[in-house]
Formats: sequence, structure tokens, C-alpha cells
Amino acid sequence: MGSTPKSVVDLIEASSGAHFSGFHLDGLDPRNSELEQPTTSAAEHLHKQPFVIGVAGGAASGKTTVCDMIIEQLHDQRVVLVNQDSFYHNLTLEELTRVHEYNFDHPDAFDTEQLLWAMEKLKHGQAVDIPKYDFKSYKNIFPARRVNPSDVIILEGILIFHDPRVRDLMSMKIFVDTDADVRLARRIRRDTVEKCRDINMVLDQIRGMHTLIRDAETTKHDFVFYADRLIRLVVEHGLGHLPFTEKQVITPTGSVYTGVDFCKRLCGVSIIRSGESMENALRACCKGIKIGKILIHREGDNGQQLIYEKLPKDISDRHVLLLDPILGTGNSAVQAISLLIKKGVPESNIIFLNLISAPRGVHVVCKRFPRIKIVTSEIETGLNKDFRVIPGMGEFVCLICFLLLHALSIEELIENAKYIATPGKGILAADESTGTIGKRLSSISVENTEHNRQSLRELLFTAPNALPYLSGVILFEETLYQKTSDGKPFVELLKENNVIPGIKVDKGVVELAGTNGETTTQGFDSLGSRCQQYYKAGARFAKWRAVLKIGPTEPSELSIQQNAQGLARYARICQDWGLVPIVEPEILTDGNHDIKKCAAVTETVLAAVYKALNDHHVLLEGTLLKPNMVTPGSDSPKVTPEVIAEHTVLALRRTVPPAVPGIVFLSGGQSEEEATLNLNAMNKLDLLKPWTLSFSFGRALQQSTLKTWGGKKENVGKAQETFLLRCKSNSEATLGKYGGGGGGGLASESLFVKGYKY
Repeated sequence: MGSTPKSVVDLIEASSGAHFSGFHLDGLDPRNSELEQPTTSAAEHLHKQPFVIGVAGGAASGKTTVCDMIIEQLHDQRVVLVNQDSFYHNLTLEELTRVHEYNFDHPDAFDTEQLLWAMEKLKHGQAVDIPKYDFKSYKNIFPARRVNPSDVIILEGILIFHDPRVRDLMSMKIFVDTDADVRLARRIRRDTVEKCRDINMVLDQIRGMHTLIRDAETTKHDFVFYADRLIRLVVEHGLGHLPFTEKQVITPTGSVYTGVDFCKRLCGVSIIRSGESMENALRACCKGIKIGKILIHREGDNGQQLIYEKLPKDISDRHVLLLDPILGTGNSAVQAISLLIKKGVPESNIIFLNLISAPRGVHVVCKRFPRIKIVTSEIETGLNKDFRVIPGMGEFVCLICFLLLHALSIEELIENAKYIATPGKGILAADESTGTIGKRLSSISVENTEHNRQSLRELLFTAPNALPYLSGVILFEETLYQKTSDGKPFVELLKENNVIPGIKVDKGVVELAGTNGETTTQGFDSLGSRCQQYYKAGARFAKWRAVLKIGPTEPSELSIQQNAQGLARYARICQDWGLVPIVEPEILTDGNHDIKKCAAVTETVLAAVYKALNDHHVLLEGTLLKPNMVTPGSDSPKVTPEVIAEHTVLALRRTVPPAVPGIVFLSGGQSEEEATLNLNAMNKLDLLKPWTLSFSFGRALQQSTLKTWGGKKENVGKAQETFLLRCKSNSEATLGKYGGGGGGGLASESLFVKGYKY
């Protein structure tokens, strides 16, 4: 029996598993059986509109590979590939004289009008001659490539989505997103071999990054970013020199792919201390790689003395990537390589990776060890009288290790985290978004205006004698830049009172697709640049809230992993820009579950969070944890503070590493008094607690103050007294010395709101 011929859309859906419901084109999709299909002749069929697929992406991103895969999947259809590269303008004589300055990646470099003309012909069933561009002469050459009309046209190019007229021709658009460093490495190979371009033209990007890291005016953060990129390129190129064997694998489509299998017996060895700055790049390329250490004492040009080494026991059986960003005289390198050879490593198994190298150092190493390979991103001019590499990178060299490990001084991160966790102090969470604080103000019949929001924050920050009980205040972005009524920035006011300003950096939660109403946190767009700006504005720590719920099947594994990975990614970005991250995985109290269920879920979530933090190489000593207290669900009978304390501390002891300096609890809808009593019971508990147990309360510090104030100027003094009492009560609770009763009836009012949306 004959089978119904498949349309292009059928083939695309079958090959990708996706449903392209918007791409059913007349003449290509016979599936609409409810409509009467008119009879057409073969000649008329040729004039049916083809299916146009646009494939864009950065230079060397893999667009051609994607196009080849599409063509392979559509082997039963007539497919033609049209490259945007074919439509470069012919260069004029004047342009040819300065071709090294010509930007081939600019929209004006292409003859878009000719491209549109060619596509119009193809779409109307007419054959067309596509230009053939020669990258040696920078002109079209003959003969042109004859292209016949087809069922599918693939239009490929780096800027194929730039012109809206070209975009409008497309039935489907695909963007190939590839890491910039990978693209650069590919482009160097492609442009020098296939397009016959001068290597100096291709390496402009590398020289641009070198210019930035050498500029004395470059900030620490920019230095870190570009030096890290250069080191990553060096590491990836070094890995390309490892031996490999041919290997065949079976792809998910059942096809055989012939590739290569790189050497697996590999380790890194860093020459302490600056060599450690290259370890993160190596770990990013080789997950789980073993890394050894060699410390060599440097005194002048000679007299190097090995004073420490810690290497893998089986290093003689491995290929070694030796790491040191600066190759100067070569004396230290010679001693390190000599040690490796003494340990049984064959000379040919050593690849020496540098960021910059002096000619003298290269000569010394290669003369002594002719079989070693050196990979560097730039050869310097030479050495000065003090044997420093010139032009070099000046005083930045001595900071490379610390700057590249965490983008700022590790000591600063640790010091700030430790201070925030000072016993007897805690955090005021004054980071309510404009919408959230609007709900608080409306509860006392106060309009949600910037003036009223500023007035409330000023009331809190200027409360007499209250700030000594606080080590940090979390601010909303608006508040970070606000001032007191007499013109003093809030940030300066807090710092003068030894309170560290912090900043909320997440953008709230959204529903996590594929779950029963569970959520994930958003805010990664421009997070790094925002953290940089917040640091400049005076913030020294940050907060990111993830929300999980307990239900019959919740939290799901997807929700746990998604939120754990998000918290870890946020934490690493914050540390890269100098901010101590507060990690906040909140498990909501909504529900009728008992305290044991809450404890089990808390342990599971925290275990996943710290696994993710470890995977992202987050410095735990420079973090704080902001968890929920372990309590029964909101619809379950209450238990005593002592029971809550036992379950909470036990869950933390099982999951939170002792490297974390402090745990600052959220109140989670408890009344002010409940939250304080529970915190006090934890600190009175006679169990080993390797971290400070403190508070990071919002409503549980502000609610009674807010009601006392009522938005009236004459109530400010009394409201500040109420705030002082709450701060003092919680300070005592961090020491296990709170006697209860602070705040009266207002402090005992429940703050729980079912299904509360922040």
C-alpha cells in the first residue's frame, strides 16, 4: 500500500520532537483534511511558497553544523542553503588599502538588497545565481553558484536577523548560542585557514583584552573578568595538545559518529601563589581534575628554593598541565619542571600554561627541556633591571591569585560574613519591594509613596540606641540610594553606626513549569553588573530568596534542584563581585503537616543547596544561611519553643557545614514574640552549634513598630522605642538570655498570611 507523503512540517516535528504548529504553509502541509484541497499541476506546485529557516549566531558558533543537521533530517525534501557570507560587498580600492581595519561583522558589510532580490526569486519558484565571495581578493568571483527553487530554504549568517525585511521572509528562526571563548578559538582556526585572513586581524580581540588588563586605570573587577577569559583560552588551547585516540559513538538518532577521545590520565599543578589563579579555568574545562601544588621561594634572579610540594601520588602516570600566569626569568619554572621529572613525569607529558611570557623565560625553559610545550597568550618585550616582565601588568601581578579566585579579597568576604554573624547582633530585613511595602502601609491607612516609604525606613535607621543591636540591614534598590531628611545617605548612616548595608538582588518568584504551583526565583539577567553597581554604592552583602512548599508530592525533586542550583549560581556571582551572599531557601509553613515532616523536608532541601554551593565552588566562609525554623504547618497544632529548637538545630547539624559562620533565621509568618522565643530556645539548647544562630527579620522586627507609628509624625518617637525593644529582645535571644514579654500584645499578634505573595 502507498503511504501519504510527509510534509516539511511533519519531518521537522518528527526529527525534533517539538510541535511547530505555527508553520503550516500552503502547499507544504497536506494535513488539513477538513478543507477541500484543489487539484494543482506540477508546474503550479513549483510556485508554492517554500519553508524558510533562518539560522543565526555569533561567528564560529556552529551555525553550519546546525544547518547540516537540518539538511540531514530533511533528506526526503528539496533543501537549499543560502549563506549570508555570499553577499559581502566587493571592497573598493581604498578599502583594500586598509582591509585590516574593515569590519566584516557589521551589517553594512553585506549587500542586503541583493540578498532580498535573490530570496524573492527563490520564493517565487525561480532559479537564481548566488554570488561566490573570495576572501583572498575580497570580491565576487565567477562562476556564481546556481541555486534552484526548493521546498526548504535555509538562510544562514551572523547578522541574518538584523534586517526586519529579511526576518519577515522566515517561517522559523534558530539562534545558535555558544560560549564566546569557544567561538574565538574556532574563529582563529577558521579565519586563518579557510578565509586566509592575517592572524593579527583575528587576534584583535585577544589584544583588546590584554590592553584592558594592562591599563593602570582598569578597575579590579574588569581586570578579573578579562584576565579570567584570557586564562580560560590558554587552558582550552593547552588541552588541545593532549594526545587523543579515534573513537566511535552511537548518537541518539542511532547513527555512528567518529570523533576523538582525549587522554584521561591528567592533572594540574599550580606554582603557588599566582598559579592558583588558573585553577578555576582548569576545573571549568576538566570537571573533577586533580590539582597539585608547588611553592618556590623567589629571591632576585637566582637562588630559588623549593619549600613545599603536594602532588598526586600517581603523577608519573599522568599528563601534567603546569600553571603559572607569568613566565619571567624561567628559573622558578625550571625548578618546578625538574621536580616533576624527578617524580617520574616524562618531559613530553608536561604542558606549561602562561598568561604572559618573557622571551628570556621561554628560551631558558625550552633550552633546558626541549620536549616541553609552552602555551601563552602573549610574548612580552623582555625583563627590566629588577627582572620584572615588561610591559607586564604592574602591581596587578601580585593580586592575580586573590582577584581571580573570587573577584575580590577573600579576606573581605570572610570578614564581612563573620561580622554579620556576631553574637548579640542580627539583621533587619528592610528590603520590601514597592508592592510589598505598599501592603504594609495600607494596613495602617498610609499611601504607598516614595516619601512615605523613605519616612518609614528613616524611622527605623535613626531609632536611638537600636543600631548597636544590628550588624546588617538588607535594603531594596530604591532604599540603597535614599537619604535621610537632612540629606545623609542611608548607606553612610548605617556604616557610621557599624551596620553593614546589604541589598536584595532577586526579582521575585515565578511558577516553575511542570510542577503543581511550585516556583523558582528570577533575577539572573544582568545580576553581575547589578552586583558591581551595588558594591560601588556601598552594599557588602546580598539576599536571594527561593521558595518551596510542602504538599502531598511537594517539594518535587525538580523544585528542589532548580532552586538549589539557582541559589548556588547567585551566591557565586555575588562573591565574584565582592558581596557576601545570604542563601535563603524558605520552606513555607502553609499546610497541615507536622513538625517531623517539616524537619525532613528542611534537611533534604539544605542538603541539595550545599551540594550545589560546593559544585559552584562557593566560598562557604563568605556566606550566610537564612532558613526557615522547623515548625508544624499553619493548620497543625502548635508546639513549644523547646520542641522547635530541637528539631531545627538537629536539621541544621545534619546539613550545614561548620565553615558557614552564621545562620540568620527568617520569621516565616510567626508573631514577633514567637520568633524571638524560638530563637532564644535554640541558643539555650545544650548541643554543639558550630555557627552563630541569629535573626534576619522583617515583619517580626517591624510590625508592632509600624502599627505604633501609624504614619503620624507625632508617633515617631514612640514607634522608635518599640523598634528598640524588638531589637534588644532579639539580641538577647541570640545569646539565649531573652526572658520573654518584650513588646506586649502587639508583639504576640500572628503575622501568618495564607498563600502570602511577596
